[in-house]
Amino acid sequence: MTLLRRALVGLLALAAGALLAACGAPTDPQVEVTGPTMGTYYAVKVARPPAGLDAQTLRAGVERVLKGVIDALSTYDPQSELSRLNRNPSADWVPISSELYAVLAEGQRLSRLSDGAFDITVGPLINLWGFGPQPKADAVPSVQAITAARERVGYDKLELRADPPAIRRQRGDIYIDVSALGEGEGADRMAAYLESLGATDYMAAVAGTMRVRGNNAKRLAWGIAIEVPNPSDRAVQRILPLTDSAVSTSGDYRNFFKAAGKRYSHHIDPRTGNPVEQRLASVSVVVPGGADSARRADGLATALIVMGEERGLALAEAQGLAAYFIVREDGGFREVTTTTLTRINGKFAP
Repeated sequence: MTLLRRALVGLLALAAGALLAACGAPTDPQVEVTGPTMGTYYAVKVARPPAGLDAQTLRAGVERVLKGVIDALSTYDPQSELSRLNRNPSADWVPISSELYAVLAEGQRLSRLSDGAFDITVGPLINLWGFGPQPKADAVPSVQAITAARERVGYDKLELRADPPAIRRQRGDIYIDVSALGEGEGADRMAAYLESLGATDYMAAVAGTMRVRGNNAKRLAWGIAIEVPNPSDRAVQRILPLTDSAVSTSGDYRNFFKAAGKRYSHHIDPRTGNPVEQRLASVSVVVPGGADSARRADGLATALIVMGEERGLALAEAQGLAAYFIVREDGGFREVTTTTLTRINGKFAP
């Protein structure tokens, strides 16, 4: 999988820690590592680390965990479990690992919740528009090609079985892409690894999706910056002070192309086969920390941005989600915050 669509969003989010700590050096010890993964990068910070946890040990452990995610979920690695499943022509039950089952089940849950705006079978359309493993020249596909791809898309074409874990597809050529859950899966697995070591104060991120627990090295909440959704601007729009939470940001301003003067986002609506056309530029979702919380935040951010400003906000409010929307307007941006996020976060830092 590649997750470059939000890499810069996440990088700015991580920089917020330095922004909030600008008044002086950290007062407590901190171990941190960063490196490439999944076509983007990971970053981990552990404040007040457990005895014996140094950068070398942390890096080796984190990269082992992330390799497990790639081995299961990547559409870019032909030997991953998901790639092998996608090549399997069977329309009968196919055994899968419990790890892959959990991710697919979350995707199906989000599809039902969003009325199909989120769909793990959208891969053929993503590939057709040139945003998949094999990038294509920036060009708008024909109506015929879109129609043909849509015949292979639809979460209702999948059936999952929990025990023993298995999947059945209505057609053997259904192609599954869980990139919209991959960052979150990586962050969750890193968090589980850190907690197995005894870490209680950390930030674990894959690009724009992260888990935070406890406080940073200055004994303050972790400062997560939300970027101004402008491809030519690296400024901070807002900072979310968070602890014991997962957060994910999805934006349409880094990964797109233009053809005949029109802008085409990498966010594809599975129900139309076309990139979404809207004013919504960025959505951030905060979920209480815990097992699989980053994966959930990751998928929700994608679902809400595909749904758009009105329908996405309505769903977020109905579900009690803590969400932050940035909407394009003439001459600038407008911010919209759900009731839940306002309640738990108070006034955002500028």
